[in-house]
Amino acid sequence: MKRPVLYWMILFVLGEVLVRYYSVWYIGGVAAVLFLVMCCCRGEYIRKNRKLLYVGILFFVLGGIAFGYSRRKQQICEVEKGTVLSFSGKITDVEVRQTGIRYRLATKTLNEQVIHVHILLEYDEELVVGDRIEGKGSVSPFDRATNPGGYDEQSYQLGKGNVWKMDSVTIQERKACILPVKAWLYKVRAYAVWLYGQLFSEENASLAGAMVLGERTSLDVDTKLLYQRNGIAHLIAISGLHIAMLGGTIYQFLRKLLGSYPIAAVMGIVFILLYGVMAGLTGATLRAIVMLIISIGADVSGRKYDSLTAIAISLLIMLIRNPYQLNQAGFLLSFGAVMGIAVIYPVLKDWLCKCPQFLDGCLVSISVQMVLTPIMLYYFYEVPVYGILLNLIVVPMMSLLLLLLIISVVFGSVSLVLGSVPAKGAEGIFALYRWLCECSEKLPFHTLCTGRPPVYWILLYYLILGLFLLAGHHNRKKQRNGYVILLGMLFIAFYLPGNLMVCMFDVGQGDGIYIRTPDRVHILVDGGSSSEKKVGTYVLKNGIKYYGGAELDYVLVSHSDSDHYSGVMELLEEPTVSIRHVVLPAIRNPDEAYLELVQMAKERGCEVSYIHKGDRLVFGEVTFDCVSPENKEYEDKNQGCMVLYMQYRQFDMLFTGDMDETVEQEVEGELPNHIAVLKVAHHGSATASSEMFLKHIGFQTALISVGEHNRYGHPAQEVMKRLQQYCEYIYLTKEHGGITIDSDGIGYRITTVK
Repeated sequence: MKRPVLYWMILFVLGEVLVRYYSVWYIGGVAAVLFLVMCCCRGEYIRKNRKLLYVGILFFVLGGIAFGYSRRKQQICEVEKGTVLSFSGKITDVEVRQTGIRYRLATKTLNEQVIHVHILLEYDEELVVGDRIEGKGSVSPFDRATNPGGYDEQSYQLGKGNVWKMDSVTIQERKACILPVKAWLYKVRAYAVWLYGQLFSEENASLAGAMVLGERTSLDVDTKLLYQRNGIAHLIAISGLHIAMLGGTIYQFLRKLLGSYPIAAVMGIVFILLYGVMAGLTGATLRAIVMLIISIGADVSGRKYDSLTAIAISLLIMLIRNPYQLNQAGFLLSFGAVMGIAVIYPVLKDWLCKCPQFLDGCLVSISVQMVLTPIMLYYFYEVPVYGILLNLIVVPMMSLLLLLLIISVVFGSVSLVLGSVPAKGAEGIFALYRWLCECSEKLPFHTLCTGRPPVYWILLYYLILGLFLLAGHHNRKKQRNGYVILLGMLFIAFYLPGNLMVCMFDVGQGDGIYIRTPDRVHILVDGGSSSEKKVGTYVLKNGIKYYGGAELDYVLVSHSDSDHYSGVMELLEEPTVSIRHVVLPAIRNPDEAYLELVQMAKERGCEVSYIHKGDRLVFGEVTFDCVSPENKEYEDKNQGCMVLYMQYRQFDMLFTGDMDETVEQEVEGELPNHIAVLKVAHHGSATASSEMFLKHIGFQTALISVGEHNRYGHPAQEVMKRLQQYCEYIYLTKEHGGITIDSDGIGYRITTVK
């Protein structure tokens, strides 16, 4: 069998996935079936490779056990927020944040029970990496995502190996590390970061620290987002390029200097391991280190280096270390990139055999992008169209940039004046990178935002890609052409008309409802919060991109209360979101906030329209009828808010804004006697949702957008009692998180995040 480690790795991953999404008991049954198949089959291939296949079954079982064990440890550690626990363990990492210092602790005991997990300590006093400490603190579980597209801190931290964090920490005993190698490395890193701060501007100093030292806590947010939007964020992380340049160069230099392969290999490996520890041993760094060590080992032993085997070994090591990494974006992007280079690039080069030599770099970028596109769409919902071309320019310059950054810190440790010379060259490359990104963003169709693709679409994509590779290895050109056409058709199918989708985001105390019509018209009805800061940036932007709505066709603002439009103001300033039309209620006495919103919308190039009772918006089969307000003055802006009745075939929904009981009486005659879904007015306030109104419209489902522990006491108890009397289902964002409705125009299905 060729590349048995690759085969074992695939089975290990399958075992982990089976336990993750089903049960650990499935492992035994599937393993038994595979074992019986191996025993009963008499084929030539199985007969020759029977022992290796048996080992594969063992790896399949180990994959399931590894994830089951990790999940069991996590479940043991599940405690309520605020629980005070004692702990003992060793400090393994330190992170300086704007909100304070965070230490990573490898526990020895929790509440005097032997439990080996990693937790984060929020502690302001200085501790040293390697210190053994005992103390107690208050448990604070990581936050879960409450909205589609929201940041799931728990999933992210589990991927890094942390089960929860502790605050209000008190240290009762502290013992210094006997051999503080790691602490010394962190001091070297801190000193190098300080030097970069002296040699570079603040923005470029943070970039230099991230690229060379893995120090990302002080990374400039705007620069990070700029790199991400243009598909070159991988330059910021320490990856294979850094490791190969440093470790490979050191090894080759020592080999020529000493004339000994083994001694040069040992010294090179020790150096790169120390560098990796100093940089934090993140996923991409560890993967690159393992692959470099295998490469050096192959060189020393006189064997041929096989990149696929090296990828498989590094993947196995990392998943055994922490199985939760398998669903981390950085982990998948790192391995996807090297898989693209190792597997797809040779097939593309053979397929396009007449391709000029100077276009090899373009083929490499395309190969990487073919693997990474579904991953990027799944985690980030969009891909930069010009990322491939941009990488052709910036990646070749990265080696020179790293060399200048390393020389500047080495020379700077002797003299800041001496270090400033190479720093000037690095500053020039940083400036060029920024200029290229800014030029790229000015080009049309800069970003392709599709939203998160369904899992079945991703599986089908990789199946077709696998068939393309198989045809490539068998030199079947017609089949390869057919599979490329299938990939193109798959992307086109992704944009075909679908169902009506409505999502009420959990914005705290406020409203924010996103609608995607079957013809993919993207609409936002209100968007604001009085309890959540930056709701437009952290909730609305991510949520609408999750559904592919980076270009909003219409934003309908019911009225000018901040909890209905504050997030819209943020979206108008967001460079990655565009808004074509802003629609407001046509009232004759707009307040200052109303006029400010109109002015900002016009400044951003939006077309501003006004709507009143009797007007209709039509988007294919989806219609919005405005039943309030009338075109007149209103003393109470809640009475002058926009009320919309939406229809899609047999499905309908009422958007009520903050209308009160007076408006309810006025619109009753404009509405049918039965409505599928009601957006409850004014967050469940007692001033609305009267018994007469609820009885008249005869709705089935009620949605309430309301913040937890809000100072208004929403929703009112009497409103909840009336809702329970007149409808079948009630959903509150504070309890269910984001609430999504999917309708084919006949029935509808509701899913929630929590």
